[in-house]
Amino acid sequence: MMIDLKCLVFVLLFVRADCKILVGTVDTFENFHFLARFCFRPHNGKASFNFTYRRDNVDGIVPTYNTLLMYYDGEKQWDAAYKTSLTCHEKVDLLTDQDDDDQIAELRETDEKYCSQEDNTAPLINCTSNFENKKAIYAIGDPNIVTYHNGYIGFQNSRARWWYFAVSNCDNPNGVTRMTYSIELTNGKTFWTKHVSADEIGILETDIVFVILFIYLVIASAKVARVLANRQLYHTSFKIFIASVILQAIAAAAFVIYRCMINMSGEENKVLKYFGKAVGILAETLFILLLILLSKGWTVVRGRLSTQGTMILSASITFYFLSQIVTLFWSAYMFDPGEVLYEYESLPGYVTIVCLTMMWIWFCTCNYHTLSNYPDQNKFYGIFFAAYSVWFLAKPIMVLVAAFQLQDHYREKAVNVVLNTNLFFGYSVFLILTRPSTNNKMFPYNVKTSQIGVSETADDIVDAGRPKASSFERANMFRANGAINGSRADAYAVGFSSVSYNAESGNMDLFNPYSASSTNPPHI
Repeated sequence: MMIDLKCLVFVLLFVRADCKILVGTVDTFENFHFLARFCFRPHNGKASFNFTYRRDNVDGIVPTYNTLLMYYDGEKQWDAAYKTSLTCHEKVDLLTDQDDDDQIAELRETDEKYCSQEDNTAPLINCTSNFENKKAIYAIGDPNIVTYHNGYIGFQNSRARWWYFAVSNCDNPNGVTRMTYSIELTNGKTFWTKHVSADEIGILETDIVFVILFIYLVIASAKVARVLANRQLYHTSFKIFIASVILQAIAAAAFVIYRCMINMSGEENKVLKYFGKAVGILAETLFILLLILLSKGWTVVRGRLSTQGTMILSASITFYFLSQIVTLFWSAYMFDPGEVLYEYESLPGYVTIVCLTMMWIWFCTCNYHTLSNYPDQNKFYGIFFAAYSVWFLAKPIMVLVAAFQLQDHYREKAVNVVLNTNLFFGYSVFLILTRPSTNNKMFPYNVKTSQIGVSETADDIVDAGRPKASSFERANMFRANGAINGSRADAYAVGFSSVSYNAESGNMDLFNPYSASSTNPPHI
């Protein structure tokens, strides 16, 4: 039975169908044209619309009409129809061959009923429509211009399901007839679901929870920073951490506002959406920079990095940041919404994940070398390495699982929860490790901020063309500066409160007066 669903052709002519209220125009020379997609809940899914179009006459005699095609996700429906070698008629036949005539709507005047209560064979679309025996309104003086008002169709699914809408005009050599439309897609009537695609229902509630958690982290970090500053332990590494947490809280707040606007009005603010994403990328990049710096021992066992190390780190972090930005722009402007549902399913997305994995390998290598040279820091670096290995790997694993294992209507919600949880976990662990409490045996900072940069540190004597000093040469250097046999102030000048040379190992033993091993560690 051909459906008299005369205008739903426009119900989905927008670029991203998971948006809710749309106004636009269909203007193409294609005989089969994808309109959009939307994920409807098992019950209460509804598409409402208005449209106007001008029917074409082939050779000025035979009128041609556009046809709305509604495919659900599946190998025998949308996957078989979209961007395949099938002809226009064969793509339409995919629905008629499976007794799915109720998924075909000829956009023409007809006396046929869309829903037949006596013989309703459509298993996935329910019988709620105002198109039964509906007559088109023709413009005065031009019988070829047709206007429909206040059309709607309801959807009844066995589960949350993606629906893909396409329009066809297989017999018109000029393609689909030009049409204008306004459409509203809904899932129920409540604030939390009405204008939300089923795969995104619940994300707003989750984002609100994480905004509260990130704001709490900002407040807790500010309190810890105040204590560290009073004790001259407020290092640049902790400042980077606070900047990252604040940016992440801003990004989370932007997403909450963005989703609230959609839930209230059904209209998408793309500027706010991509602002939130960009700020989130910056926050994550800063945190990765912090982790790599700490894995190298910066502000823990050394005051600065070598020039070469700084250049390599700068280049690596910049490349990762740019790969994230390119992935963001690619998802915004290059994605085909009929094929791709997840932003990392693209070449820039794969490059970003590979880059993050390489960052983790680098992080592991730096941790190993730092811990080998300074075994007295094993309490901090043991937890640091274990926790942030999980943090680094969580995102690549989640992306792979989302791309190849999760069903499309679960993917967005699952990824949102996992990635936000991972971010909160990373920030929380760092705050716990750096909290200057009497009971914190993992407190990392060795040096007061006033003692950094006063003179060259033993690990950074590479300027003026000199090779890096050996362990024995470093020990002599400390002796020359009074670090071993001289005053404590001279020892501070090279970045440590007390240094002793171990003749058997060839290493220097560092004493940290601010760690938990000290008799008077700082506390809150």
